[in-house]
Amino acid sequence: MQIPTEDFRSYITIKRNLASESVRHSMCRLGIINKWFADKKLTKENVEEFFMGLKQRELKNNSLNTYHTTFLYIRDYCKDRGLVSDFYDGFKSFKKTKPDIIIFTQEEIESILNTKLTYGNFQGKDVSFLDFRHRTLTMFLAYTGCRFAEAADLQIKRLDLSAGKAIFINTKTNNNRTVFITEPLIGNLKKITKDKGPDDLVFRNAVEKHIHPQDFILDLKRRAREAGVSKRTFPHNFRHTYITLLLESGVPITEVASLVGHKDIQTTYSTYMHLADKTLQKAAMRHPLVRNNVDPSELVKTVKETLENFHLESDKRFIYTISETEDGLKFSLNARK
Repeated sequence: MQIPTEDFRSYITIKRNLASESVRHSMCRLGIINKWFADKKLTKENVEEFFMGLKQRELKNNSLNTYHTTFLYIRDYCKDRGLVSDFYDGFKSFKKTKPDIIIFTQEEIESILNTKLTYGNFQGKDVSFLDFRHRTLTMFLAYTGCRFAEAADLQIKRLDLSAGKAIFINTKTNNNRTVFITEPLIGNLKKITKDKGPDDLVFRNAVEKHIHPQDFILDLKRRAREAGVSKRTFPHNFRHTYITLLLESGVPITEVASLVGHKDIQTTYSTYMHLADKTLQKAAMRHPLVRNNVDPSELVKTVKETLENFHLESDKRFIYTISETEDGLKFSLNARK
């Protein structure tokens, strides 16, 4: 038994009022489910067999739960349409596991952004322009820490390049959020949005439509390999890295949560607790009563780490030196003329 795709899309979009990204994920899972159930009835036994197949493929619990959620939508859809709907009674979600947080170094991000890919023709059309578009999207993810879906849904009218900012309206928390951008990203965005209308998408595929997540993921993985980055690579890595670098730079966790659109600061804290603890420890050392009892060498080390987090050595606008001496720390910073 197969679920009618367009009718199901209409149900989850209108009656369930799912966000566009949730709709895309559900439709993707439905396609896989429909293919498996093409010659099978929608029964409890067959649903169990379907999940057993996923388990044998060693899918992790978080991935299994995406299918669990889709089956819940299918069950509710069947109820709404007057179809048999007891095939999913008694099924429970799988125990959630914390995903591995993979962090890029700044050098790895630069390598990925500087790596160019070649593309063949698509439908008889030269699509070499995709390299610049995809590298700009990658830079946007790295510079703003946004979710892939937020960038993919961004319309040109939500960009204010003169003010250096973009506004997301289709967010996971349903709250509008502003992110701030600088050069060279601003220059890249000007190029890819030139001669386009305000309602057009900022980031588009070869046929000027919405970029499919899987297409971009495959492109990003290929770019990372070419750049010599061996870490498991996904768009969300840039969000993890963005948050990590902010926390390590001493930005208050409340401000980080606001910048990345976490509705509850606990989300930021629990996900990045190891970093939050490190940052809080440094903050505690600044208390006058505590600082007076901290080994001076530790304070010097903290000051040095704070300065190094600015990565001024890679900023060609400054002449920067820092060195440790027997007495402490020598630091020099001058703007280039």
